[in-house]
Amino acid sequence: MKNIIVSILALIFSIPLFSQAEDIPKNISEYAEKVRKDWKIPGMSVAVIKGDSTILMEGFGVKRQGGKDSVRSNTMFHIGSMSKAFTATAIASLVDKGLLSWESRVKDILPDFDWYCDSTEAVIQVKDLLTHSSGLVAQVGTYIPNLGYDRDDIYKMLRYIEPYYPLGEKFAYNNITFIVAARIIETVTGISWEENIENLIFNPLDMDESTPTAEGFEKAGSKSSSAHYFGYSSKDGGKIVVSPLRGEERAHHWVNVIGPAGSICSTAEDMAKWVKFHMGNGTISKKIYPDTTAYNSFSEDTLAQRMFFTDFNIGEFRVTPYIDSIRVISQKEMEFLHSGSIRVREDSTYTRDYGYCWYIEQNKDYKVIYHTGTTWGFTGVCGFVPQLDLGFAILCNSEVSEYARLGLMRYIIDQYLPNSKYTDYSAEGLKKWYSAKKKGSRRAVPCTIERSKIVPEFTAITGTYTKEAPFGDAQIFLKDGKLYITIGKYGWTKRLTHHRGNEFHLRSQGHTFPIFFHNYTPDANGPVSFEIDFNYNENFGPWTISSF
Repeated sequence: MKNIIVSILALIFSIPLFSQAEDIPKNISEYAEKVRKDWKIPGMSVAVIKGDSTILMEGFGVKRQGGKDSVRSNTMFHIGSMSKAFTATAIASLVDKGLLSWESRVKDILPDFDWYCDSTEAVIQVKDLLTHSSGLVAQVGTYIPNLGYDRDDIYKMLRYIEPYYPLGEKFAYNNITFIVAARIIETVTGISWEENIENLIFNPLDMDESTPTAEGFEKAGSKSSSAHYFGYSSKDGGKIVVSPLRGEERAHHWVNVIGPAGSICSTAEDMAKWVKFHMGNGTISKKIYPDTTAYNSFSEDTLAQRMFFTDFNIGEFRVTPYIDSIRVISQKEMEFLHSGSIRVREDSTYTRDYGYCWYIEQNKDYKVIYHTGTTWGFTGVCGFVPQLDLGFAILCNSEVSEYARLGLMRYIIDQYLPNSKYTDYSAEGLKKWYSAKKKGSRRAVPCTIERSKIVPEFTAITGTYTKEAPFGDAQIFLKDGKLYITIGKYGWTKRLTHHRGNEFHLRSQGHTFPIFFHNYTPDANGPVSFEIDFNYNENFGPWTISSF
């Protein structure tokens, strides 16, 4: 009798827990929509994986602000810096194949590698390119492609960029070292980074809707979401401003050049496969059919078609598929990818390290391994919580604050924590974001280019300017009373607008570059020149006039 009572009580107390688990997908769906509305995100796609099951796969909102085309789980988004983990995983695959090691010196693979510091150049290893600890200041070089330079150009410009820190000493988020990583991948395989991503990751994981390039995104056409600007307006007490990005404001040239650090485009459905692959520590589950070559009752084509769709009979035998676990990357290399390399941040409640293109955050309740992604008009996050066997992918079609995407991530995790209380991370983040915007912000690295209050005559600064390769010459000319500049490998021509004193502004590929002119007055001691502020004090020096 005692055992019966215990069993009945266990059943009674299990009912609320079961109901709660049943409610989780609905809770997440409702909160995702709340986050979308809180932050005025036009469209969002979310996948949540628990164990072997995908418990949520849903689109929210629309592909384009003001449009009627709904976002779905197969809508394509730019995933930004989540691409970095694909580059790292491709290298892990090549390590498995014995083509290189994480400790291989970059200089041994790329003899023409030219770093600012010779001492660092001699010792920097493959793994150092992926952890944002090369010594470069955060985000240095990020906007070089926006003037029409490509990966080869940036690779050659590295020798001019002075590191701020010793190798391996400080975390400073950067993109351009991944261009070197891609070059290593291409050198040891003989094919492009893009082909390697498709062959080593997309194909084995059946990520059929994903593409490594902006061109692939454009070819997807109606399957793709539209990019949206996300900003802040101080009018009427402060508000969120969202508007579609068009034309070159989407910076697709930049996306392709920065590719190994941020060009991949994907869907929630494909990103769920990517997350499951990492949750499985390098394994994937596939439907396998027994060998039917001994049976010749059907033609090969018919047999293949019937195998693809369902179980079927061949004579008196029934062919039944089964699920098998297939290893794509060794467990050793996957564990390496998910291991911490350098401390990013810590306080009394948590630590956050950076591994090999994953953040590893440990708090009192759980460890979450994740990576965010932001590019022109898109943002998102994907990751997993090992102890909960829980994974997630969140894709947004506006460059929204991390408070939104990380708030939704933490809400999803809370749903599976015992005794977790409801926390509205989105509302809390919105308050912090508004507060920070009202206070204003300063540039991370102040501009040190010499300023002058003297406004140059336009005719005094027109002409051909020279600079050594890979920067190349530039032309500044007048047309219909307006000033223009032609610059970069592809000879892009852009308008120059006067800002103040010797400072002009150049808008190209979604970014504004301040340009400063020197020696344009009659009493100048040297030739007219100009310098470009790339935002992070890349000290490339002046372009000097050669004719006028």
